[in-house]
Amino acid sequence: MKLFFVRHAAAIDRCHDISEAERYLTPEGRVYFRKTARTMMKNGIEPSLIISSPLIRAVQTADILAEVLSYNGPLVVRDELGPGFEAQALDKLLGEYRAADELVLVGHEPDLSALVAFLLAVPGGFNFKKGAAVKLRIDPANLPSSTSFKWLAAGNKLVSDRDAVFASETVRGER
Repeated sequence: MKLFFVRHAAAIDRCHDISEAERYLTPEGRVYFRKTARTMMKNGIEPSLIISSPLIRAVQTADILAEVLSYNGPLVVRDELGPGFEAQALDKLLGEYRAADELVLVGHEPDLSALVAFLLAVPGGFNFKKGAAVKLRIDPANLPSSTSFKWLAAGNKLVSDRDAVFASETVRGER
């Protein structure tokens, strides 16, 4: 299975007038993620399913991806992908959607970075920039040992060298 982790694009700052769940993407975040989505498209992504956190900024990011890819399938919103997403919830989703050849999960930090680090046994952790995506190849029945890194898309940049990604500041960024 091809598994894509997508961190939502940049959202408005936290403030007392808007709840955490209702924070929405900034215009700059939208533009940046469109670049990432086009980079993903140029590299052959054809998702069977896109699943998003229920938070507005993640749903908007998933919607941009679907639009750029001309994706006609369902855009599924799952509470499991909200803040606190962890390995057990990933196992549950992979079990439910095991027929998917390409699965996209749109969520948040620090959850996604922790899962990527766990699946790839990256010492010292991993976090990625808002609006970036990581492609992994997995066997859901044999995690994490079956996981391999394929590429990172961040804006117009695609990095397929695992060592370059995890040894650099390519994806380290704001939380």
